[in-house]
Amino acid sequence: MQTLWQDLRYGARMLLKRPGFTLIAVLTLALGIGANTAIFSVVNATLLRPLPFQQPERLALFWGSKPRTNMPQLPLSLPNFNDVRAQCQSCESLSAWTIGHSNLTQANPAQGAEPERVQYAIVSADFFATLGVQPLLGRSFRAEEDNPGNASAVIVSHSLWQRRLGADPAFIGKTITLDGRAREVCGVLPEGFRFASFPKETEVWLPFGLDPFRDRKYARGTSALGAIARLKPGVNLAAAQTELDAISRRLEQAEPHFNTGWRLHAVALHEQASGKLRRGLFVLLGAVAFLLLIACVNVANLQLGRAAARRRELAIRAALGAGRWRIVRQLLVESLLLAVLGGGAGVLLAWWGVDLFALIPYNAPNLFTPYTVAPEQIGIDGRVLGGACLLALLTGVLFGLAPALQMGQAAKTNLPMALKEGGAQAAQAMGRGRGLLVVAEVALALVLLIGAGLMIRSFARLQQVEPGFDPRNVLTFDINLPESKYQRPQAAQFYERLLERLAAAPGVVAAGAVEYLPLSGIDGNTGLLIEGRPEPAPSGRIFAHNRVVTPDYFRALGMRLRQGRAFTAADNDKAPRVAVINETLARRYWPGENPIGKRAALDFEAMRFYPDRAPDFDLALGLREIVGIVADVKHRGLAGETVPEFYAPLAQRPARNLTVVVRTAADPAGLLDVARNEVRALDKDQPIANASTMSEWLAASVAQPRFNFLLLTAFAAIALLLAALGIYGVMAWTVTQRTREIGIRLALGAQSGDVLRLVIKQGMKLALMGVVIGLAAAFALTRLMTSLLYDVSAADPVTFAVIALLLTLIALLACWIPARRATKVDPLVALRHE
Repeated sequence: MQTLWQDLRYGARMLLKRPGFTLIAVLTLALGIGANTAIFSVVNATLLRPLPFQQPERLALFWGSKPRTNMPQLPLSLPNFNDVRAQCQSCESLSAWTIGHSNLTQANPAQGAEPERVQYAIVSADFFATLGVQPLLGRSFRAEEDNPGNASAVIVSHSLWQRRLGADPAFIGKTITLDGRAREVCGVLPEGFRFASFPKETEVWLPFGLDPFRDRKYARGTSALGAIARLKPGVNLAAAQTELDAISRRLEQAEPHFNTGWRLHAVALHEQASGKLRRGLFVLLGAVAFLLLIACVNVANLQLGRAAARRRELAIRAALGAGRWRIVRQLLVESLLLAVLGGGAGVLLAWWGVDLFALIPYNAPNLFTPYTVAPEQIGIDGRVLGGACLLALLTGVLFGLAPALQMGQAAKTNLPMALKEGGAQAAQAMGRGRGLLVVAEVALALVLLIGAGLMIRSFARLQQVEPGFDPRNVLTFDINLPESKYQRPQAAQFYERLLERLAAAPGVVAAGAVEYLPLSGIDGNTGLLIEGRPEPAPSGRIFAHNRVVTPDYFRALGMRLRQGRAFTAADNDKAPRVAVINETLARRYWPGENPIGKRAALDFEAMRFYPDRAPDFDLALGLREIVGIVADVKHRGLAGETVPEFYAPLAQRPARNLTVVVRTAADPAGLLDVARNEVRALDKDQPIANASTMSEWLAASVAQPRFNFLLLTAFAAIALLLAALGIYGVMAWTVTQRTREIGIRLALGAQSGDVLRLVIKQGMKLALMGVVIGLAAAFALTRLMTSLLYDVSAADPVTFAVIALLLTLIALLACWIPARRATKVDPLVALRHE
């Protein structure tokens, strides 16, 4: 222990003696360790940390799917859900949820509280029991509250309880007003509980007895319910899936019209929460691992260069009796001290980096991911700190062991040569070691650069995708009209008056509204029936994505009319029913024909509903004449496929929940207050929500690929800098070691060009070896990035060639600078060098 303490004190003195070397080494290690720690904190929070539910490994999501129509995940309809719950023997419990929005008023005891649009989730009574969550205050739902007429109570989130209910424990049993109806608050959920966070956090929970869609129990074709199961103890996901396959076949036979080709599949909740992130995070983790290896190689090169200057000192220690392992241990202790300093600085960088990650919406929830890790859950906890400490120690051994062993061997076996000031043999041996490190550094940097190059090309291709609309100067906001106050005809009138007011506002070019805004992540899909064609068999049903829009919506969003006409004010509830379709729907269902003037119907519009029995089907009831064709819009994101879309005018199919779209002549930000005032002028209790611009929606839709692109590019840039510095350092050291030889060559008549070629040739030989090895490694490893790329091959030859050429030119520059210096050597000074 005493000897170790001496090594530590001596090592600290040696590091303080050369502050420049110490600072460069610590900063290099801090970059590598900090990047690894920051990425590991995200991996820890999203992939490693257990979900905050009771026995989360037993929780699974049940989804429907229709492989024939390229729908890998579909919500369940209530009839199908009830059948699955009745038949599933693998489930301890099976619960459902669906999302809606409501206007919250009179929730604050203080007078004058502003109305607020909140997201609610309708859940089955055993939902919280399935998750293993108990309310912080009050009670959960009772079984009878799943039935209409037996329910009036709601549960609120902790955040809503604090923000609007004054965090008053006595509020249990009191009422809040949702959409004009008083609802009793029966419970408050624990702080931090989150589920069904799309498109925003759910803050009110309703039992199925309060479901506003009263005919849901008859609507087997309306897939809108998420289903979460708690599997019985000892039942794994594979066994549950086997049972779901059998249930799927039974439901297909029982209801062929709706369930032909429909299959059930189970996904672990943790897998669903992290599935889309997993591949990207693993690629980033690999990238920072490469970055750390490059940092280690650089510091090892610095160590070898420093050790070369200490050959005489180490030889004296060996001559005085220090054994080889004693010298190795001393050098390793110094390396570990550097690693600890670099690790500490790296953790500080990671602390800042984690805060940066929290600002990037790379982990945005969606309709099929009910639970995601919130940004505030990502941080430097004990596991991350422990990982950082272990990484620092491993790094110290990694970059310190090879130089220590080499110097220990050189000090013992070449003692007479090492005692001489020149020590040419030892220097030559260390030169070979540094050369091998340069080869490794170039190869590692090339792999990282090619990965970044692929991401850059992919993101550039994604940015070039035409969204189908003009996002510039477009303001959007959501309105949710309560059923208690607005029947459907009154809702259509409200939007008509509002859009007239907005269109008359200064600077407004056009104003419209739509049921499902592009890039919002919300969509509607239903069966399509075409007049004059036989009703398709269940296995041959065709589908369209339905939209309700106002007459000026296409102009407000900047969509192009390809054929026919757009809707007008004359397309009201008294006029013949009309529709506009997109190009994809026209090509898919009327190939080689002109669909203008043809008639088609959405299946739910061709149904006649009754209060106490299943609906009747009447095709004539739903038929609409196609009057126009508009350009395709990338509704599901720039990388998503274009879907067939069927537009209907709002006046002919009124809806309460719409997104208002306003195009302005300049920046639309200043119009938000005008829009809010116009809404209040029509209804003082009506809030607006999710105010944004289409440019912001477009940017958010590519947030995850942008996150991967920016980080990988940043890591690659650092790797390129470190590789260039590594090559430069080795060549500068080589020139210093060969000063006498270069002087002799110049004295014997060698030209400056000969010396230049000699030094550059030596450096480029190492660089080119690294490039060849790196190309082979990149060709194998970039296959892991395939799912992250858009319209770019993982083996894209242009990227490989350009990056290899770039790194070769950087290496050439790094060799040329010390080579140029070598040509300036004075032969007389060089001959006196030793």
